[in-house]
This record gives sequence, C-alpha cells and structure tokens, in this order.
Amino acid sequence: MNIHINSKRALKPIIENNVYEAYQNNERSLDFLVLFPITDKEASTIIDFCRSYPVVLDAKWRFDSLIFTVYLKH
Repeated sequence: MNIHINSKRALKPIIENNVYEAYQNNERSLDFLVLFPITDKEASTIIDFCRSYPVVLDAKWRFDSLIFTVYLKH
C-alpha cells in the first residue's frame, strides 16, 4: 500500500488511519511518500511516532529518501 502525505498537518492522522486499516486488512507493510521538505530531526520524529503504535513491528526510511516503510506485526 502506498500513501502520499501532502502536509505536516496531515501527517499524524494519515499515518494513524492507514496503519490500523492496513493491520485490519492483514497487510505486511505500508509505504509513505512525504511530499514536503523535512529536516533530519523531523525524519527521526516521524519514525519514532510510527514505532509508537503497538501494531508496528518497525519503521525505516528507504534509501535516505522521502519514502518510509512501516512494517506491521501479525
């Protein structure tokens, strides 16, 4: 599943809604494409935010890009 995030304000609600929806649909992972500039600190915060969900196994930035993947527990 690939999800686009267009703004910082939409980041958390989009992640939350899609993580739980994917978990309910037995998805193994989600890819998020961040379509706005972020700093290294913000990138780290986004990954920590994703890892805070109990259904998330891990979250990682791919290729130091604006794409990150969230892996779900099953």
